[in-house]
Amino acid sequence: MREIESRKDMVKFFERNLESGRDAGELYSVLLNQGYIKSMINEGYNQALANINKRKQKDEIPQPKIEIVTTSTPEKKKGFFSRLFKRD
Repeated sequence: MREIESRKDMVKFFERNLESGRDAGELYSVLLNQGYIKSMINEGYNQALANINKRKQKDEIPQPKIEIVTTSTPEKKKGFFSRLFKRD
């Protein structure tokens, strides 16, 4: 019952099953029981995770950068009476 013949097939297998909510440990056990070697399983799993993460990053909407510009407050001018009576 070995359906997966290449590394690419292994990656697709993991991507499909992980995205549908399957447990990675369960998938690992099933593949080991079918006679796949650990290194092939590990490589396929790691590549599938990398591909899934790349897709998630592309799907995220980047937040626009907001630049806050501060202006200095103008110096308050003295009123007519303040100047007249020299009040501070």
